[in-house]
Amino acid sequence: MVGLAIVAILGGLAVPSVNTLVRDYNLRSAADDLVFAANFARGQAASNRRAYGLILPAGGSAAGLTFSVRAGTTAACASVLGGTEVLTSDYAPGNALGKDAVVVTARAPAETATAAAFVCFRPDGRVVRGDNLRAFSAPSGGTLFSGDVILELQRWGGTGVIGTPLQVQISYNGTARITYGRPLAELQGSGNGGGSE
Repeated sequence: MVGLAIVAILGGLAVPSVNTLVRDYNLRSAADDLVFAANFARGQAASNRRAYGLILPAGGSAAGLTFSVRAGTTAACASVLGGTEVLTSDYAPGNALGKDAVVVTARAPAETATAAAFVCFRPDGRVVRGDNLRAFSAPSGGTLFSGDVILELQRWGGTGVIGTPLQVQISYNGTARITYGRPLAELQGSGNGGGSE
């Protein structure tokens, strides 16, 4: 009986840890989906010789993570807005599929908060702003290059963020990766191929 009681107590202690692991896995899945979308857009732009756009969530802190990839009709970034949506994902609170909610808690540069400044993947492999065809700006006062886009993602607990954040970095050359716990100003410009136009 004592042994069964000890096993029951230990099992009860393990349940919150398992829940935390599952939720951390769900955050990692959302970050992986965003990395896949960016790498998919880059590959499609190069192989189809057309511009592809990664449309990120607009808004400030705690904007729900929703994103889509749109195929342009030509190599011009302006053609993306009239193009076809080829991939979409929704992790915003209350999403239709019942996925764990993930929000964007920070971003660099700030212009990624506007829908017009979508991430445009050009056939030549570069990433530029969809609205003005220039590289994304570098952090103010920093010594790092312009061109990279970073989104910090965190789980949403209903009334606020919970857990440890993850960061997704899309570099000037279009490659995407997950990073952990570095300041956004330090991350921006550190990707391969980062540079200014």
